[in-house]
Amino acid sequence: MASRDQEVTLLSAWPSPYSMRVKLALALKGIEHEDLPQDLGNKSKILLESNPVHKKIPVLIHKGKPILESAIIIHYIDEVWPETSPLLPQDAFLRAQHRFWSDFIDKKLSDSLIRFLRSNGDAAVNEEFNQNCLLIEGALAELGSEEEGPFFGGASMSFLDVLLAPYAVWIPGVEQAMGLKPAKCPRFHKLLAAASEHPSAKVALPQVEKLKEYIALRASER
Repeated sequence: MASRDQEVTLLSAWPSPYSMRVKLALALKGIEHEDLPQDLGNKSKILLESNPVHKKIPVLIHKGKPILESAIIIHYIDEVWPETSPLLPQDAFLRAQHRFWSDFIDKKLSDSLIRFLRSNGDAAVNEEFNQNCLLIEGALAELGSEEEGPFFGGASMSFLDVLLAPYAVWIPGVEQAMGLKPAKCPRFHKLLAAASEHPSAKVALPQVEKLKEYIALRASER
């Protein structure tokens, strides 16, 4: 197990794709931690004190200090525990590309899937999500090596693969619960299939059936 004055606590919520990312990064690095699931309908004192600005999960607390926002948390994890399963490339240009696509994933891909959920399955938003998936497909062709493996990191999961891994359960969950029609993106879907089968994902990602039931329940409450 990796160590660096452990004292690592994660404030999370199981359906959150952002929590899933951080759990996956911790699992890949072999970092022992305490997981404190949060009730977002009744936010805890530790959550409000750790993230007083946004009051959102996930929050990583390391040696008493909170780190916020999932992509920033994963970057932090990679810097503090660099020896095991390095996530960001060493090459400066490739690191910049990973940061660019990280921003795209959170501002475009994630946003379009959230709006599809809130729209109760709007076809135009479905198409927008699919166009974003096709752009990820193109990024994989440019930055990944299919000969080396299914991930942006080749045979090993990289920073971008960790950010995208929750879509391995969220895309089929939304498809089954709300009729999302995913685009044909063979390399992207191969990445997601490989991510879902990764041993670390077994502890970080929920079962699709459980997530589907959660999505359907939330949709029925709107």
